[in-house]
Amino acid sequence: MGRPREFDPEEATRGAMDVFWHQGFKATNLPDLLSAMGLSRGSFYKAYGEKEAAYLAALDHYDKLNVSQVVAALDACDAGCAEACLSILFEGGAADRKGCFICNAMVEVAPDNPEVAAKAAAMADRLRGAIERVIDRYGGGPSPQNAQTAGLVLHLYFGYQAMGRAGHRSPDWRAQLNRLIRSAEV
Repeated sequence: MGRPREFDPEEATRGAMDVFWHQGFKATNLPDLLSAMGLSRGSFYKAYGEKEAAYLAALDHYDKLNVSQVVAALDACDAGCAEACLSILFEGGAADRKGCFICNAMVEVAPDNPEVAAKAAAMADRLRGAIERVIDRYGGGPSPQNAQTAGLVLHLYFGYQAMGRAGHRSPDWRAQLNRLIRSAEV
C-alpha cells in the first residue's frame, strides 16, 4: 500500500491556477509551480506527472470555482434590467491585471493544445449561455437576436478582460454594455 498524500490536492491545484493565471503557461517553470503548489518535485510528478497536466487541472479548477460562480450569479440575478445583471461580468479580473484565465488560455495555449482549446471553448459556451438566459429573461424570451447579442456581450467581456490584463482599463465598458443591450432592445 502506498503512502497517503501529504498535501491537499485542491489547495495545490489552486496554487497552480494562480501561478498560471498570473504568469501564463510558457513563463511558468517547475520551481514556480512547486512553490505555488507547496509540493516537492516527487509529489508533483506523482500527482500530476507534467506541467501540462497541472495546467489542465488548473483550468478545471477555474471552471469549477470561477465560471460556475459567475453562471450561478447570472442565473440568479433578479435586478431591474439585463445591464445590471450582466455587469457582474465586468467586476474584478481586469482591475488587477490578471484578466480572465479562459482568455489567457485561449490566446496562449489553445492554439497548440486541442484539449485546452476544448476546455476553454466549453467554459466560454457556458458563459455565453448564461448571458443569453439573462437577455432572454429581460427581452421577452428566446430569439435569434438575443443569441447574437449574448455572443457580442461575451466578446465585449473577453475584450474587457484582455485590455485590463494589458493595463488599459477603459472607463466606458459599462456604457458600451448598456449601448449594446439597448441596441438589441432588451
